[in-house]
Amino acid sequence: MSTLETKASVLVTGASSGIGAEIVREFSRNGYFVFLLGRNTEKLKKVQDSCAGPTEILAFDLKDLENYQTQILKLIETQEKFEVIVNCAGVFDRSAFADTDEHVWCEQFEVNLLSSVRLTRLVWPLFVKNKKGSILNISSTLGLKPVPGTSAYSAMKAAMINWTESLAQEGGALNIRANCICPGIIDTPIHDFHALEKSEKEKVLAGVSNLQLLSEIGKPHHVAKASYFLASDESPWTTGAILSVDGGINLK
Repeated sequence: MSTLETKASVLVTGASSGIGAEIVREFSRNGYFVFLLGRNTEKLKKVQDSCAGPTEILAFDLKDLENYQTQILKLIETQEKFEVIVNCAGVFDRSAFADTDEHVWCEQFEVNLLSSVRLTRLVWPLFVKNKKGSILNISSTLGLKPVPGTSAYSAMKAAMINWTESLAQEGGALNIRANCICPGIIDTPIHDFHALEKSEKEKVLAGVSNLQLLSEIGKPHHVAKASYFLASDESPWTTGAILSVDGGINLK
């Protein structure tokens, strides 16, 4: 672990790829010590190698958080100014409601909502102790405006938005901020079109781009820039914000 002086430290979940990985890089570029939390050690190390500053890897499944709580707290407490948590881990499901069994609903609840709640409950006392904290939840535009075939996913993302606002209300007097970003369609491995043949993938991407007012699919860095602004001291007087970073798709 590096001893270089940093602004503060941040814990990012879902840090091994996509939006989470880019958020890690953005905070690192801006002088933060970053804890990368994800399931795949090899992928986390690749992200770590691309960072500009000091980092620490936490490789485990958030569903097993209870077994890692002591380890997390010990590592976090090695950093004098632990100030930010970014809840970005999630899984996507697309299926008709009639075809969505209880297992899917339970998985969506545990991964997309409950794991973030558990982790935030773990670090909340540290924010209270430090008299400063910032929580950023990565939801989805589907939490604001669902589409057919996403009932379980959309429901959990809507709950995350509402939970963010509750955190903002309870945290305000404690100098703990809570904000939420709702990304639109972002070009990450979570989407099935990455498995298509090149020509077919290009057709799908063109169709997706046409859904946006800005006529292009989103990139992870679009969300990462907004994430850094909301979660860092760049926006010290912002809490309870729900920011759509979606190319205007919800207005089209």
